[in-house]
Amino acid sequence: MQRRLFSIVWLLVALLMLASMAVLPEQVGDPGHEMGRGGFVAVMLGSLALAGGLCSPGFVVWLGRAAPSQINLPHADYWLAAERREASLERLGEHFAGIGLMVVLLLGGVHLLVLLQGRPDWPQLPREAWALAGTLLGLWFAVWMWQAWRLFPAPPNQAAEPPSHPRRPGGHR
Repeated sequence: MQRRLFSIVWLLVALLMLASMAVLPEQVGDPGHEMGRGGFVAVMLGSLALAGGLCSPGFVVWLGRAAPSQINLPHADYWLAAERREASLERLGEHFAGIGLMVVLLLGGVHLLVLLQGRPDWPQLPREAWALAGTLLGLWFAVWMWQAWRLFPAPPNQAAEPPSHPRRPGGHR
């Protein structure tokens, strides 16, 4: 489900960026730090493409297969063992779509902010709305991290055998 939502939102944000190019001002940015609107849209679309690639579930699964040591999971030795690796990577990839979605929404929000600032004649969102959106994104990220930790709990206790203690010299005769 998250994979599909990630793909849909990614496409919608890309379309927003492309469609808004005509209504962006000629120069985008603060005075002395401006760029042409074509350059701005190219940078935003490049960032979106990079985020779409690196934050995609497919990339996580590929990386886990190609270089499992690069995947940082709680209890990784257990969850990335050969017999559980594929299922764990699929679960991680599905969950990773959530952070991809956050990054895409963040990029879309930055683009929308620049677009609205360049069109002061359009209705503007109040400053509090942007602060609320940032706060909600931060809370969503915190919940996402907690969920990631819960997806990969400690391995089941395999201590069916009693612990062995070394014999003391001079003990049991």
